[in-house]
Amino acid sequence: MTGSSGKLTGAVTSSGEELAADTVIIAIGVVPNAAIAAEAGLEVDNGIIVDEALRTSDPDIFAAGDVMNAFNPLLGRRIRVEHWANALNSGPAAARSMLGQTVSYDRVPYFYSDQYDLGMEAAGLPEPGTYDEVVYRGDKDSLEFIAFWLADGAVVAGMNVNVWDVNDDIQALIRSETLIDPDRLTDPDIPLPDL
Repeated sequence: MTGSSGKLTGAVTSSGEELAADTVIIAIGVVPNAAIAAEAGLEVDNGIIVDEALRTSDPDIFAAGDVMNAFNPLLGRRIRVEHWANALNSGPAAARSMLGQTVSYDRVPYFYSDQYDLGMEAAGLPEPGTYDEVVYRGDKDSLEFIAFWLADGAVVAGMNVNVWDVNDDIQALIRSETLIDPDRLTDPDIPLPDL
């Protein structure tokens, strides 16, 4: 970072380029430690590559938790989720798969965060290119609303902000892949289960 007279003026990139800035956000991410898997000859790419049954490129080795980069059949793509819910749910799924049971790990990605008086829960993974519209139910100005990401009229993700006990309903909408009229979706007088 660069500054003058105690005030931030910019940020310096790893290549040495200076970018003017009034505000800088410093974020710390997680890099999966897949070195031992790579040394063992397993396929790795942003984590240990696993199929929907949590099998690695060696059919006798399984992976679970934050380190796995799993094919999610519900989303139709690979994802790596850094949240305790993923670790909680993927371990037992991998164990069932190891025991020869049919497993399709297709959980709706889930995250939550509490930031002082702001509470949020998110379901789905709305990456750019996976949706074409965002609609809102509730009052964004009062920070009590639900945002829905839609793709061709179906809910692909949702985030409830200071609105509680709706995440299961949001996940059900995502799983249903039902086309929903945005006017009904944004109408707070229509219960989510009725959609």
